[in-house]
Amino acid sequence: MKRVLTFIAVLVLSCLLLNSQEDFFTAKRKSKITDKTKINFDFTKMNYNISSSLMFDMLVEPEKFANKTAKIRGQFHSEVFEGKRTFAILIWDATGCCPSGITVLPLEKANYPEDFPDSGYYTTITGTLELHNFTGEEMLYLVAEKWE
Repeated sequence: MKRVLTFIAVLVLSCLLLNSQEDFFTAKRKSKITDKTKINFDFTKMNYNISSSLMFDMLVEPEKFANKTAKIRGQFHSEVFEGKRTFAILIWDATGCCPSGITVLPLEKANYPEDFPDSGYYTTITGTLELHNFTGEEMLYLVAEKWE
């Protein structure tokens, strides 16, 4: 009987976690950045080589960057992925062939499309880098808290 109850508890917990991942891109988030917040990674002051190297490091060791702040200027992109609207900010190299970028998560008050730039528009986003488990692995995302 104890095994059955444990199995049911694990099953219910798994279902709750899977359901929360389904709403991953539309989850309600609150702003953590104020006017006094220190920006840990200001990509607007980096050249492409440095920014793309830092983006690669974020892919390899995302836990080192979690809960840090970043400011990124780049091309805003939006598309539908597995039935969910997704957002990204891309930084292009000088030849326009090789972008680096990061997935952007909106705050709770953001509504698409009225609160977002048009896809392809260049914008600056400041936010907090957060780790989330999506598609089975921990990945780093930028929670967009300030748009310029």
